[in-house]
Amino acid sequence: MSYDREEIEKKWQRYWREEKIYRFDPNSSKPIFSIDNPPRYASGALHAGHAVNYTQIDFVARYKRMRGYNVFFPLCFDTNGMPIEVKVEKKYGITKDKVGRQEFIEKCREFANSFIDTMTKQFEVLGESMDPDIYYQTDADYYRRITQITFIRLYKQGLIYRDKFPVNWCPRCQTAIADAEVEYVERKTLLNYVVFKTKDEGKEIEIATTRPELLATCQLVAVHPDDWRYSHLIGRYLITPIYEKAVEVVADEKVDPHFGTGVVMICTIGDKDDLEWVFKYGLPIENAIDEKGRMTEIAGKYAGMSIEDARRAIIEDLKAKGLITKQEEISQNIGVCWRCGTPIEFLNVQQWFLKTREFKEDVLKVADEVEWYPEYMKQRLVDWVNSLTWDWPISRQRYFATPIPAWICEDCGHVVLAREEDCYIDPTVSPPPVEKCEVCGGT
Repeated sequence: MSYDREEIEKKWQRYWREEKIYRFDPNSSKPIFSIDNPPRYASGALHAGHAVNYTQIDFVARYKRMRGYNVFFPLCFDTNGMPIEVKVEKKYGITKDKVGRQEFIEKCREFANSFIDTMTKQFEVLGESMDPDIYYQTDADYYRRITQITFIRLYKQGLIYRDKFPVNWCPRCQTAIADAEVEYVERKTLLNYVVFKTKDEGKEIEIATTRPELLATCQLVAVHPDDWRYSHLIGRYLITPIYEKAVEVVADEKVDPHFGTGVVMICTIGDKDDLEWVFKYGLPIENAIDEKGRMTEIAGKYAGMSIEDARRAIIEDLKAKGLITKQEEISQNIGVCWRCGTPIEFLNVQQWFLKTREFKEDVLKVADEVEWYPEYMKQRLVDWVNSLTWDWPISRQRYFATPIPAWICEDCGHVVLAREEDCYIDPTVSPPPVEKCEVCGGT
């Protein structure tokens, strides 16, 4: 009799299911080993990389069972957010703005569920020992109820707040994203040597920039305090080209005197360096780019253009006026959206934030108390914690996710929270639990 691999596989897969070989027993007296299994995004079938990652986790689960542990290893899927929305938009050739909210959500749900069936079978074929009896997916009402109740309690503890703050923004997905959702890629770009002029004498000063489209938001110019070439400029004013705006020259040690001409224009907001300078000098924040990646009225005649079109148009205008002396092609490391690859911008927008910065020392202290396997992973955590410069933006301008359980008074901005007993609730559909604002009486 010949060996039939597929039939043998099916036989044992059926046996594992029927006998519940991998079941977590809540009544067992065995020591519990709990695996915080990362839920797989339901945005496509598993590929080899997923198989490797989950198999490595499965090694640990099987080893612990053999060592006598009662292993908690859930089968779970992440069915929220951008990865699924982006795939749905590409599949159907739509955007969330072109179809109704509920229709878009339903398409996302159907898309996600179709891949859940596929991936569940793939996990079984791989022999992964997850327990299907402790299954969850993140768009289920019970999961969203827990998420919303957690939000309400954190808000009441003062750990969640709403504020206007510069955040990473994806113009294509039209949403804020966290630092952890920004990937960095190398690309070629042009370094443009742009002519500014001193306000008092009209003397030309070259500033090298890759982002001339942000000239309208230039707030300061900086030089290194030890750079003798520009020490005479500190405290004086330069006039920006095109917009004819007077900006002060300051001395700042963060300036690299060897990059470009050693003179930097500080705009709002081109990159993280600009952001740090904004807070250091208390600069006004002007958005030259809107949520859709179009230039705003601040950009003058370039308003309404895409970022790339505005950059080209401004460069052409500067050249026509003799205000670009040269251009160099350079390699640049830029942040892009983790799901669609669009370069991110910093936009000053109203968002919800979870406090994280004040807990950095606590996290580092706990990290010292944990045994790490492998040890170098501890350093990754330490580096990540130390890199956190602002709180975590948790709101997303998307549809397929858990709605924030709150209403905002249009008159005074007061936050009205949902009642825990009403969760899960969709504030875009359901009315608030009060008839009028508790602060201003608005309706």
